[in-house]
Amino acid sequence: MRIETDGRPATAAELFGTYGHFTAMQVRDGGVQGLSHHLGRLDAAHRELFGCELLGERVRDLVRHALAGTADAAGTADASVRVLLRDAERVSVSVAEPNQPPAAPQRLRSVQYLRPFPHLKHLGSFAQLEWARRVRLDGYDDALLTAPDGALAESSIANIGFLRDDGVVVWPDAPQLHGIAMQLVEATTPSTRRVVRRDDIATFAGAFLVNSIGVAAVASIDDVPLPGPGPLLAGVVERLADVPWERV
Repeated sequence: MRIETDGRPATAAELFGTYGHFTAMQVRDGGVQGLSHHLGRLDAAHRELFGCELLGERVRDLVRHALAGTADAAGTADASVRVLLRDAERVSVSVAEPNQPPAAPQRLRSVQYLRPFPHLKHLGSFAQLEWARRVRLDGYDDALLTAPDGALAESSIANIGFLRDDGVVVWPDAPQLHGIAMQLVEATTPSTRRVVRRDDIATFAGAFLVNSIGVAAVASIDDVPLPGPGPLLAGVVERLADVPWERV
């Protein structure tokens, strides 16, 4: 992993802290799907947390600089990139190996927990990661966060969408991050929002997780199985794949 702050190697002190916000993206051949959405999210969170704007062109320059240090002989880089802000001024960029979504449908276990300030992609992630760790010890792939009234929200690291028989994606109407990949699916596949509870799961034609890494089918939630990947989910994946990759 390569980590830079304002275009120079990050110091140890700059790698610690639990206050701040970030965005995570996959870079392929120097491009990012939904890059303008990522930059807009960073700016909105920066204004909310630090009271000042974050210029998108500055972020792009710093991402390009960090990527240049990992480029291959042809001058291109495929990578996982995070842009992280712990204060009003310094911009940290980490570059790591590219990620792919899990190939196997995911088994989720519901837990009663909602992220604080869920509209922000912030650094306060201990509880959601700990729930994910605990359910994995029980043989599940990830935790599905739920409200006290049983309304489903999001997984520990992704949005969840449910498929109706007509191909419409139903997003849970519950406190959650409006993820960039979720926004891209909304722009390419008919979507709606409503409260979804455990008793509703079996009525759907399938479900999937989506984040910057990609789309993964959901095999089951608790002890409720869901139909395997089929044409409806394949259509979501294909339309998402057609979203242009914006040059960094």
